[in-house]
Amino acid sequence: MHTKQEILEKLTGIQSSRKSYYSELVYLIEEMKKKNKQLAVINQLTQIQINATWQQTTSYIAAQLSQILIFEHFALTIVKGGMLSSYLATWNDGDWQCHTLTQTVAVEAPVLTGQVHLTLAEVLPEHHATSVPLRSQLNQTFGFLTLLRQTKQPVDRDEPELIQLVASHVGVAVENSLLFQDVNEKIKIEAQLIQSAKMAAIGEMAAGIAHELNSPLTAILGNSQLLMREMTDADAPEAPLMKDIYQCGVRCKKIIQNLLTFSRQEEYLFSTTSIDEVVEDVLGLIGYQLSVSGLTITREMSVPPLLFHGSRHQIEQIVINLLLNARDAVADRESPHIAIRSFLTQENNSSYVGLSVYDNGTGICAEQLSQIFQPFFSTKERTKGTGLGLSVSLGIAEAHGGKLFAESVEGEYSKFTMLLPLLADEEDNDGEKTDFDRR
Repeated sequence: MHTKQEILEKLTGIQSSRKSYYSELVYLIEEMKKKNKQLAVINQLTQIQINATWQQTTSYIAAQLSQILIFEHFALTIVKGGMLSSYLATWNDGDWQCHTLTQTVAVEAPVLTGQVHLTLAEVLPEHHATSVPLRSQLNQTFGFLTLLRQTKQPVDRDEPELIQLVASHVGVAVENSLLFQDVNEKIKIEAQLIQSAKMAAIGEMAAGIAHELNSPLTAILGNSQLLMREMTDADAPEAPLMKDIYQCGVRCKKIIQNLLTFSRQEEYLFSTTSIDEVVEDVLGLIGYQLSVSGLTITREMSVPPLLFHGSRHQIEQIVINLLLNARDAVADRESPHIAIRSFLTQENNSSYVGLSVYDNGTGICAEQLSQIFQPFFSTKERTKGTGLGLSVSLGIAEAHGGKLFAESVEGEYSKFTMLLPLLADEEDNDGEKTDFDRR
């Protein structure tokens, strides 16, 4: 037996309508919260830093999208200069970590989507990719956003529209980043051209100064040597002064030689030389200077000897510069140590004679490490260096078809490495030497 109220509810449906109303209201509130969250994320995506790296940008986009979309991995792909670069972000240890995949492309945009998926499938074969293109203001495709999931799970009916909306906003930010990189690259090229012009002017000026100073310096050195020979009393008060004049003249002569070499005015004959013989000769010249400094020198020579074709005198100059710099770097260390090592190495299918000079000295800070090969830049006091040694050494190494580079940790060590083409690489099929000296 039903009550009157129950009969009225069944006839009118008032109670059921009330339930439907509240259910729909809850649904609408949740949808509004969802849309607000999406708008907040899209707003964040418009704030991508144009000077950020692509890895940083990819990680940032992945972190924002993970708040409104479900995926395991995310990839930002950039198409530029015939290269397709995919930056794949993976969640690891509470953060999005990114690594890069690249390949050469020469196809149109519709086919590029397939290439992107194939590239990602090589790394994540069990994941399904969903991509949307990034288009420029001229409607040209320059990249893709890709979501990767382990299964083809049903997506929200509004997800395709949401991804398109995200791509339109991200595309503007990414395009601005590309434009910023292009402008920045042009600025760097212009700066390099200006620097090249400055270096050319400095080279001409250095050569002129060196030649002008050579004549009076020759007279100073010659006359000081004559006066020193005529002095019968070695304890005379003038003796230290004459010795100081001569030593300063020798130092000036070395500076002039560096200036001439820097301006590429001096020519040297090339010959077949062993790198270990060069080191042996250098230690014969400056070994005493190094030994009286109280430092320990260790050598590791290659067997058999490594030969190169070049100017023995110029390579000796490089080794002298590196050893004297190492000596200065370990001057204040408790157990100063310099290690010299010759070795054979391979780079880009070519063989090189290598020589490294390691010291446990004061090291070089990261900011200065990128500048040490610039002319007239020095980490030493003004009275202890001209700032030309490493610049001259780099020029000599490159003139021999080789390289000179450094690695260092401030307060711990420095290691300078010189690479010269192995003599075997300069021979033709008949075993005859080629004209390596292209001067």
